[in-house]
Amino acid sequence: MRIKQLIATTMSIFLLVACSEKGDNPMLNLIPYPAEVNQEKGELKIDVAMLSVSSDDDFVVTLLNKQLKAEQNIQLAHAEDGFVKFKLVNDVTIPAEGYRLKVAPKQVLIEAAEKSGLLYGAQTLRQLLSLENGRVVLPYVSIKDSPRFAWRGMHFDVSRHFFDVHEIKQFLDYMAMNKLNTFHWHLLDDQAWRLEIKKYPKLTEVGAWRENVGFTANQEKGLNVQNTEAYGGYYTQADVREIVAYAAERNITIVPEIELPGHSAAALVAYPEYYCNNAGELEIWEQAGVSAGVYCAGKETTFQFLEDVLSETMDLFPGEFIHIGGDETPKDTWLACPDCRQRMKEEGAHDEHELQSYFVHRIEKFLNKHNRRLIGWDEILDGGLAQSAAVMSWRGVAGGVKAAEAGHDVVMTPMFPYYFNHTQNHLSTSPGHPGISTLRDVYTFPSIPTDISPENRHHVIGVQANMWSEYMPEFKHIEYNLFPRVFAIAEVAWSPVISEWDDFYARVNNTLPLLEKLGVKAGDISYHVRINVEPDYENKSATLAFVSERPNTIFYTKDGSTPTTRSTVYTGPFVLAEDAHIKACQFKEDGTTTFISEKEIIFHKAFGKPYVLKYAHAPQYDGGGKYGLTNGFLGVEVGVEEKPIDLTIDMGEPTEISYINSRFKNAPMSWVFGPKKVRYELSEDGTTFKEVASFEPGVTESDVNEIVDYPAEFSATKARYVRIIAESVGTCPAWHPAAGGKAWLFSDEVIVK
Repeated sequence: MRIKQLIATTMSIFLLVACSEKGDNPMLNLIPYPAEVNQEKGELKIDVAMLSVSSDDDFVVTLLNKQLKAEQNIQLAHAEDGFVKFKLVNDVTIPAEGYRLKVAPKQVLIEAAEKSGLLYGAQTLRQLLSLENGRVVLPYVSIKDSPRFAWRGMHFDVSRHFFDVHEIKQFLDYMAMNKLNTFHWHLLDDQAWRLEIKKYPKLTEVGAWRENVGFTANQEKGLNVQNTEAYGGYYTQADVREIVAYAAERNITIVPEIELPGHSAAALVAYPEYYCNNAGELEIWEQAGVSAGVYCAGKETTFQFLEDVLSETMDLFPGEFIHIGGDETPKDTWLACPDCRQRMKEEGAHDEHELQSYFVHRIEKFLNKHNRRLIGWDEILDGGLAQSAAVMSWRGVAGGVKAAEAGHDVVMTPMFPYYFNHTQNHLSTSPGHPGISTLRDVYTFPSIPTDISPENRHHVIGVQANMWSEYMPEFKHIEYNLFPRVFAIAEVAWSPVISEWDDFYARVNNTLPLLEKLGVKAGDISYHVRINVEPDYENKSATLAFVSERPNTIFYTKDGSTPTTRSTVYTGPFVLAEDAHIKACQFKEDGTTTFISEKEIIFHKAFGKPYVLKYAHAPQYDGGGKYGLTNGFLGVEVGVEEKPIDLTIDMGEPTEISYINSRFKNAPMSWVFGPKKVRYELSEDGTTFKEVASFEPGVTESDVNEIVDYPAEFSATKARYVRIIAESVGTCPAWHPAAGGKAWLFSDEVIVK
């Protein structure tokens, strides 16, 4: 992908969206928007029959005509010297993947230094072109364009649900029309193995199939039907070669993911000899989540198996990177395995985390020996990596910051907002995982964290959106969740500066009719109102701002009552200095609303007070930042896996306290359980603590999603330190589909009065 060359060029690019001399032309209806646009007065109008085309790359015209036939029902005639010319030129001033496009009265010229540039120039031409009374209309315009990032990615998980070759090609077509160039293909997981490996045929004979379509959440939404017939499928090596060639024509590199050491139940059911001997039986999973399927790190045969698999994989995929996963690895089986304990002793690994580091390092060396680069999820940072390894930051942005500062290339793909399996609206019929990421969230999210020092920001080589398929068993569900958000990730990845939201929103709305012509049902743009809170801890107040996608009026209340069209109209940010229960919404044109946003804000005594967690929260669940448990607003959670939430708040000085309340989420089917015990303690010196209240709710069998409060009133006591210990269930109980898997504990605020 000529990454170094592209980064060097990108660093010198600044936004130049030039209009006519009067500066009064609106932005053209282009997504992603080009780096430089000079629009002149007037339009070219020409009969379709006169609009012939010639090209130095025949495929570009073939693809363009296929798209124009579907969208406009027209075809451009081939000619030796066409009115529209696609030319390859020897010009070092045109950056990697870049092009120049000019519409003039007597010619339309697209020039590039490589075929990818012609391909992208054709996509821009496709969007410029419109029909008026049977004639083609093109604005007089001059464009110089090249991408912001070298890695412009989309991920597609086919392990939970199988999608056939035609559907994969359709996905690649959607990427190409949006100038995305990296397809991260998630081929295997606990639920299935989809890639034919000739040396190990049982990987697909056994590992590609399960008994049930699953998953429970899908059955409840009616998205598929549970049955006991074999469900699954896989890609033969011939299929893969066909798909790789199809992608290459569209300037798309495929990065295969061979998940290890965890998320490997399907492989280990097929070949249990690479599982720890005393770890018990495994089944191919029929639910989402994390199984105990982890390769044995103590057996030499495990590494021979993986090297064989990776060798066949590298023969199929010629790209630079091989993705090895490396995330969410339960290590309990290693701790109980004599072979793994012996490996730890031999390698000087002090714990199971260092054993995983050894595992990843060993695979990394094998890939490097074959001139490939390892890339994995941000957990692979633990224990260090070779400098050539790259990191995908999915648990928020912290992993990306850490990797870039350590000199590793980074692809930013944080769960929120770049996981497109999360729904993009609040319609009950929408497929997808709970947790909303709207079109606007994707478009406005800062792609390069400001915490990365300027000298290391070049290590952010790109962005990627991920499509996990647990809750999307059919391709129409994938399309619904892909569009229109793919327009946002495409523009973030390509355009050097992001436009104003209203402009982008207008361009998206103008583009949606083309999707209808392609037979695509795009996701509904949300009426969701996001309530942003900026606390002012020093003055015990907060500034509130409401953000929406649609331009409809926002109505809100402060007392928890349901907004109506007679409620207060939002006109801009405002300051709160007293407790409030905010509710806000937009109304549809028929007077109904699809969702009411709400947020409670409490200016209690611990508001903005610093605290220390004994066990670190997960990077992706930080509660909104440094003061996640004392920021005064409810609903944004701190999450800790397996361990207790044990925190000590420093009130700064002796403070009279007579009330404490802590709040916890209970959502068992998302692996989130309320605490089995809660204890409150106070201290004057931070050393000696006195218990003032405790609760023992235990663990009950439930699939209800709820917030549980633990309020306690007691005699007024002066204390500087407040300690809350909430004990986790640790692992999912026996009745749970993921029995034995690590459980989560989530809290959103500790209220002190």
